[in-house]
Amino acid sequence: MTEHETAGTAAAWLAQVTCVDVTLRLCRVATCRVELDGRRTAYCSDAHAREFEAQHLWPVARRVARRRARWACQRCGFKPSAIRKDPTRAATFARHELKLEVNHIEALRGSYRFVSCLNHADNLEVLCHRCHVEATNAGRARPGGERRDPTVGGAARGTPRPSRRRPALSEIVDIEPARD
Repeated sequence: MTEHETAGTAAAWLAQVTCVDVTLRLCRVATCRVELDGRRTAYCSDAHAREFEAQHLWPVARRVARRRARWACQRCGFKPSAIRKDPTRAATFARHELKLEVNHIEALRGSYRFVSCLNHADNLEVLCHRCHVEATNAGRARPGGERRDPTVGGAARGTPRPSRRRPALSEIVDIEPARD
């Protein structure tokens, strides 16, 4: 990667951080803002670098949120690790239902995911798959409670997909029963 490409990449994610002014030579942690000296260019300490990452970088913020919730759904209390220990109970769940998902309370709505102020801990909640589906559907509903029209703004997402089943030969070609 050239120096110009690196600068362009840095500018792209720096524009997504709006909670602090990252152009100043101050520590980027909002509660610190100490003037930087010497070789430090972004944070006054390694601990503050980790704190900034936990509040803005998606992979780190997601891991911190799960740890904070003690690996359980914050709405229903579902704990996948307890289910995985019992093979008979685990067989009743699909694989994706035994993973915790981290939900943005204020949705991203197309904004940059990897680095964002929407990854702050107070905007993240840990949910099981079922609660996450409910939260997502509730977020997509209009304020009056009615669902939005899926045909507005592009392809109709609410329309049923064509079947992926291969049609039988008799469905494609008119075959008359054999006569003896």
